[in-house]
Amino acid sequence: MTCTRKILTTSFLIIILTGSFGHLLAAEANPVFVRLTTEPGEMLGVFYPDLAPHHVDSFIHLSRSGFYTGTKFHRIVPGFVIQGGDPNSKDMDPRNDGTGGPRLSDVLNDEDAQLVNKVNEMLAANGYVGIDGEALLKAEFSKTAKHMRGSLSMARGRGVDSAGSQFFVCVANTSQLDGQYTIFGYVFKGMEAADIIVGGEKNPAAGRDAPAVPVAILKAEIIEGVDNLRDDEKAAWEQVPAELRNVK
Repeated sequence: MTCTRKILTTSFLIIILTGSFGHLLAAEANPVFVRLTTEPGEMLGVFYPDLAPHHVDSFIHLSRSGFYTGTKFHRIVPGFVIQGGDPNSKDMDPRNDGTGGPRLSDVLNDEDAQLVNKVNEMLAANGYVGIDGEALLKAEFSKTAKHMRGSLSMARGRGVDSAGSQFFVCVANTSQLDGQYTIFGYVFKGMEAADIIVGGEKNPAAGRDAPAVPVAILKAEIIEGVDNLRDDEKAAWEQVPAELRNVK
């Protein structure tokens, strides 16, 4: 399966987000949504906090911090997925796309960042290099959730606990990914935009699945509660089957 980001040769610091952003998680009665704005259109998805709480927390935090703004969908595979969320995709060199992810400073809240700073001060005082490694998430694989058209899932490296910020949207049913990648949401409106993105011309010189003109995420907005959706979005939400509203 090639829907992974490349492993860097440097050592990784694996962290488990164990509640730093727990207040962001939605109860079943108050779903949280993400609206991804791109030039071809908007994609609106709902998060699955009961299925992948740490992945949802991280995605919400990175969205609100502006981390995803300007990142591009650097991988397009017709009949399969579109993949984006790599901070390296913000530059003009497509050859490094698919290799990046968030640092600790990108994912920690202010309180936790202060703790890391104190640790770094202690390390520096003793002649050691400080901590600012890549922030990796532990897998939250499901034995029951299915990758289907619209699924929001997290890309990873070769190790199971190596997800960062890169994610993919399934443009078709992709059962071969079940149990191997963490599903954390579902795009229920705007899949037409995903279809346009995945149907773009490719640039083989930049990589087998690299688009010739990568589509950027202009804005990643977090919306708490159905009442804060637009009328057309509410109508689309009402059409989502109950079993897809909050997968557990």
